[in-house]
Amino acid sequence: MSPERCVFHARTTHNAGAHELQPLSALERTDPRAFAAAIAKYDDTPERRRLRDTWIPGLEATWTEVIFLSPVQPRAIWEAWRTIAGVELPAQEFWAIPVEDLGPAVVFDRHLSSTGDPIEPREIDVLDVAAYRSSDATTPRNARWIDELAKAGKRGAWFNGTPHVLTKDPVPLHSAEVIDWRVP
Repeated sequence: MSPERCVFHARTTHNAGAHELQPLSALERTDPRAFAAAIAKYDDTPERRRLRDTWIPGLEATWTEVIFLSPVQPRAIWEAWRTIAGVELPAQEFWAIPVEDLGPAVVFDRHLSSTGDPIEPREIDVLDVAAYRSSDATTPRNARWIDELAKAGKRGAWFNGTPHVLTKDPVPLHSAEVIDWRVP
């Protein structure tokens, strides 16, 4: 399977044995412990608390009703941290999911609106599966983010400043492969 034709999602203890990825809102019913742990991440600032109810144009769903996938190959993020910040992040597995396995999806690239504010419709594009290619390099915005964090002696959201592929349909994992971002 070519990583160029995949989207990526972190593989965690909560989804390691899953047959499909589900939106956070579905976990409230199927795995209340995983839901509680995930939703708690949105309690740290007023902006992040507002994210839970942020409307996703084009999908007719809220932030917690969609699955977030990366079009940036995880290795690119790992390399950026190593190159820019001089940090070798620990092992982390990701699901490499063939883009053809997604249902209707959009690409969200936040560059006009701010976290917690309504998403500007110009930040959303329908995912063109036929033309899709993942990126083997991080974005300039992500590189700046990593540089700012490194200068402050901090670490933070790995994929900040990168686009995301969003879908509200469950994402099947029957064709997905597990990769580690440290391995080329």
